[in-house]
Amino acid sequence: MNIVDGVKKYAKTDRLAVIEREDILSYKDLDKFSDIIANYIIRNSKTVNPVAIYANKDIMILPVMIGALKSGRAYVPMDVSFPQQRVDDVVEAVCPDMVFDFTDGEYFFNKENREDKKENYKNVQIISRQDLCEIVEENKNTELAKEVPNDQWVKGDENSYILFTSGSTGKPKGVQISTYNLNSFIEWMSPILGIDGSEKVVMDQPAYSFDLSVSQLYPGIANGATLYSLSKKVVADFNLMFEEMKKSNMDVWVSTPTFIGMCLSDDSFTEELLPNLRKLLFIGEVLPVETARKLRERFPKAEVINGYGPTEATVGISHVIISDEHINSGQSLPVGVPMPNSKIKIVDEQGKEVPKGEKGEIIIIGPSVSKGYYKNEAKNLEAFYVEEIDPWTEIDAEYKKELDKRSDEDKEFDNLRYRAYRTGDLGSILEDGNIKYSGRKDFQIKLNGYRIEIEDIENNLRKVTNVKNAVVLPVYKNEKIAFLKAIVELKKSNDLGNLKNGIKIKKELSNFMPEYMIPRSVAIIDSMPTNTNGKIDRKKLKEEYL
Repeated sequence: MNIVDGVKKYAKTDRLAVIEREDILSYKDLDKFSDIIANYIIRNSKTVNPVAIYANKDIMILPVMIGALKSGRAYVPMDVSFPQQRVDDVVEAVCPDMVFDFTDGEYFFNKENREDKKENYKNVQIISRQDLCEIVEENKNTELAKEVPNDQWVKGDENSYILFTSGSTGKPKGVQISTYNLNSFIEWMSPILGIDGSEKVVMDQPAYSFDLSVSQLYPGIANGATLYSLSKKVVADFNLMFEEMKKSNMDVWVSTPTFIGMCLSDDSFTEELLPNLRKLLFIGEVLPVETARKLRERFPKAEVINGYGPTEATVGISHVIISDEHINSGQSLPVGVPMPNSKIKIVDEQGKEVPKGEKGEIIIIGPSVSKGYYKNEAKNLEAFYVEEIDPWTEIDAEYKKELDKRSDEDKEFDNLRYRAYRTGDLGSILEDGNIKYSGRKDFQIKLNGYRIEIEDIENNLRKVTNVKNAVVLPVYKNEKIAFLKAIVELKKSNDLGNLKNGIKIKKELSNFMPEYMIPRSVAIIDSMPTNTNGKIDRKKLKEEYL
């Protein structure tokens, strides 16, 4: 189902689309406001370039997103935590006619006088939250309030949004995700999360500039759920955050493992706090076994779902419901089986598919794969290609029947099923069909002649008795890796210093891995810093501890 169709369907009800503390937005108003915004964009834009949004959480962000889609334009979310250079790079790349600024500051201006824009924003219309509210309020009964015809909307393989991720060159890469990509994702993810058109409340915590947010945003809105937003300000205050969670009565949780790990450190984070919670989805980071174990204990009625997928394949491509058998296997948790209309294959360094159980690079093929990076042909040639051999020759008969039932419009894009993406992730396919994730190719290092996977060490460190979380960083000398350093967060603080804790941790770690893989030094910290995406901030750790 197209996201805009979903908005229109539930605009005929009295359901709420978004709750953000005391602010609420109904589906009816979401549809009405987004029409006004779409018509305003069409009337005041010189191009059909993407619309940029600079924000964190606010009930009026969604009308801008849907308004952009109704106007036939993609939107580009930028979080308020983005450094100045990142914002400038993104705006330079997409050349928007408009930037919707939801901050209280004057980022895009030189002085207090709002007419004095920074040089690189001279030709961009900056629309503040106040400006936006005035545009909506003043045009409720004007021509701008007219319904935007669906032939104007973003459709097919046109871009719905562009998410910018870090690039090896220092410039961010814009991942293009189309309506076609999103429809495939929504159809797959909605039943996994139990979002089926009935009234459900879905936690809306990840920043919209982070691909994980799509997991709750699009299945939620397409199926009439209520997004319960938790802003950066709320998340920064544990008491306030838990108060909001209690009020939410949420059914569905979507976050990184790091974020829920922080919540689990509080003993009150249990089923009593969230009695309706039935689904917990984690994508974007490795889900530690211990985190899954605690969740199964504290939320026995809820499914813990581990998933995998890069931004370039519309967030998620595989999932598995974690069982006690997974938790007690002594192995890291699998990341699931691929969605039915997609294929994952594992290849060696020559690009040849390896036998089941062997490790190699993960390749994703299917309708969720992006058309590529925005205006970046060089990177596209490296990462994307079109599969020449039909990867669905062994597709099951039941799924073939489903494919045949589709509309001619859907079948029109069948050739896009062959798009493939080289993830740069390492993994293998287990005997039961589950994918085992084994870290990044670029997290592979060589130390003293040994090939070492950083994430292998981190996973084993988490098995050590009093270790809650760990990051391993290579330390360079004369442009070569001299040794490894572990940054460790303990489950329970103790009176031992860095040195004694380090000796104790390394001794136990030696039970799990060879001597050459054990970090030379260990630093104990109170808690892992996180970035705006809720992931561990490795860059900050490097700056502080190397």
